[in-house]
Amino acid sequence: MIARARPTETALALAAVVIAAWPLTTLLQGGAWLWAIVLVSAAVLTIGMALRAAGTPYALVLLLQLAALAAIVAVLNVSDHFDATFVSAVQDLVNEANRTIRESAAPAPVTPGLLMMLELLIPGLAITVDYLSVSSRQPALAGVPLLVIYLLSTSNTGKALNPVYFVALAAIWLVMVAHGGGMLVRGWSSLRARSTTPTLLDDQLGVAGLASVARTLGIVTILAALILPAIVPLPGTHYFAQGLGRGSGGGGSTVAFSTTANLANDLRSQNTDPVLDFTTSALLPPPLRVTVGGTYAGGEWTGFPGAEQLDTGVNNRGLPVPPGMQPAPNAPTETMTVTNNTMQPPFVPAPFPVASANFGSTAWGYSASTVQPFTRTTAKSYAVRFREPTPSPDNGRRPIDPNGFRSELQLDPLSEPRIRALARQLGGSTPMEQATAIQDYLRGPEFTYSLTLAPTQTVAGRRLDPLSNFLVTKQGYCTQFATAMIMLARANGIPARMALGFLPGVSNGDDVYRVLQSNAHAWPELYLDGLGWTRFEPTPGTRSGPAPDYVGNSDTAPGGGRVPGSSPSASSSQAPSRAPSSVAPSPSASQVAAPTGGGIDLGRYALPVVTVLVLGLLGALVLPLLARRRREAIGRRLAGHSPVEAQWQVLQSHLADLGIPPPADRSPRATERYYRSSTSLDEPGRTALHRAVQTLETERYARPGEGSRSIARDADRLLRTVRRNQSLPTRLAALVIPQTGRDVVRDAFRSVARWPQDLLARLPRRR
Repeated sequence: MIARARPTETALALAAVVIAAWPLTTLLQGGAWLWAIVLVSAAVLTIGMALRAAGTPYALVLLLQLAALAAIVAVLNVSDHFDATFVSAVQDLVNEANRTIRESAAPAPVTPGLLMMLELLIPGLAITVDYLSVSSRQPALAGVPLLVIYLLSTSNTGKALNPVYFVALAAIWLVMVAHGGGMLVRGWSSLRARSTTPTLLDDQLGVAGLASVARTLGIVTILAALILPAIVPLPGTHYFAQGLGRGSGGGGSTVAFSTTANLANDLRSQNTDPVLDFTTSALLPPPLRVTVGGTYAGGEWTGFPGAEQLDTGVNNRGLPVPPGMQPAPNAPTETMTVTNNTMQPPFVPAPFPVASANFGSTAWGYSASTVQPFTRTTAKSYAVRFREPTPSPDNGRRPIDPNGFRSELQLDPLSEPRIRALARQLGGSTPMEQATAIQDYLRGPEFTYSLTLAPTQTVAGRRLDPLSNFLVTKQGYCTQFATAMIMLARANGIPARMALGFLPGVSNGDDVYRVLQSNAHAWPELYLDGLGWTRFEPTPGTRSGPAPDYVGNSDTAPGGGRVPGSSPSASSSQAPSRAPSSVAPSPSASQVAAPTGGGIDLGRYALPVVTVLVLGLLGALVLPLLARRRREAIGRRLAGHSPVEAQWQVLQSHLADLGIPPPADRSPRATERYYRSSTSLDEPGRTALHRAVQTLETERYARPGEGSRSIARDADRLLRTVRRNQSLPTRLAALVIPQTGRDVVRDAFRSVARWPQDLLARLPRRR
């Protein structure tokens, strides 16, 4: 019975499929999708093995495997649509996969639609490999479907793959052929010829010579396949399904900026090419705006202004104060110096509002209405001075006269009923309170920041428009969050517009920030009394960091949102609890069901679930104790001569457990900036962090005996604030499987791995 199942051949077939799919990791983001494909392939091949063991005809085995694959993929991806919406749900996922392939530059995001297609295509080809290699015992022919899987990678890249991928696939295919050939030869006859000369028992069938020739031919073929491409001219790349979207790569000298924002596709680039570097006097650099304005229709922002009707700019001459802004007398300004700028003209990334600028010899101008600078040619380096908002308690209390703000108050007709109902429920008695309530709601735990959008929902027989679909599924990225806040503000009579630009990037430790193309961002600007056009940040802090300090965000919405990868919920209906807001509307269960969407959810697979449960149980018993022991060791080692340093290292280990790893070696002040930009701290939390850093500096650099000798109280306050603002999964992970405990286990494994080498080093050497 086991012989009929052919487990060895099945295992070889599965290994070959996994190796053939391995190069896809160079084209797709993440790695969880590969495990999903492996598990689905293993499931259908195991079903085939069981059917063969039961004596099922091989043709029927093939059909039943295909049927099982279709059922598994349907359950994993569209289990909530086993009704009249099944066909439309599948069509949505197929269309999403098609858009991802055509429009996303490698490495592309694995959207739910693309994951479903991968779960169909690769395990489907695995069934073909299983039928040819295992059931039919034609392993040589199994190389054809394996080649198809491999070509999915090679045909979608413009450069050569690492030869390791090909060598590994060729080797496993030759092993399949050798194993299958040996099994075939052994089944030819029950009679054995007796040699007149001594022979090996393993070669009583006389196949040693044939095997030697086969091995030689196999090795020569692999070497020829590696060498010939370097000699033969390479033709132009041919793309499968028109290929992954081919954006400009790292070879270009300038960066183009799209002045449209589509709610389904844009502003989710993962391109890591640099845009510019800058230094600034600001403790927390603001985003760098490129353009502002635009018109929203049908899920897309268009019509952003460019370099039209500009006033001539003069280096270091003050620019006019933006309309509506009332800066305090002698209000401070900050400076920013930009180098290595690659932005194509006329666009110039700069903080808003610019007070003055110096572009050297590059001709430039600015828009009188937006105070946004533009240049005729690319300015490789430039400097700007910008104003920091200085609000007073009276700002944003009075309604704005709608005259002159017609376009900034226009609502999207498709989503207007839902927008107005939600705006009424969020409440607020003044424009500033209304704006803050909207921002808090969108940054709250109900919403998930994700580059993967949920499938389009159908309510009352009609497909939702892009903005309504975001408000229902509560899953999206910066474009969706910004658009939602703009429309909700407009519904309250607050003029609002879309700003496009870049997040400030990450400091390299020497106070130099590098902005990448993947830092492209969108945010809303609202016109408030006394402040004029004011930046808000509704995108959760997992992407954008903390909300602007001048907004006064409440503790109930610290900007954490849910981490990417968590499942959206369309049934949750509570807005963040804060007066005078009330319950925010959300579609009822009778209107729409939350989609499973086919996302990468390890809970859908039995083996990962069991593995995670076992590891979680072990971690719950062991890892917290290991983490505590390491912190106690830090205290014993440093408490005698550097007690504050010991407390600081213990604090950093707790923060690492909460998902905020310590920065690379930096000065205390640079470390303070890092933690302020990586966490959502209220004013007491920021004060506690600053006090702790000052005490640490005193111990490190000042004379002995100066300042406080403990940061325990500040550390406790800081940890409470950070823990309160982190998501529930992060807090549970810090409690059950803390990073500090995992580090102890990792170090232990490394020590064990080095033990044989250390033992050999201690042995006496012979002279």
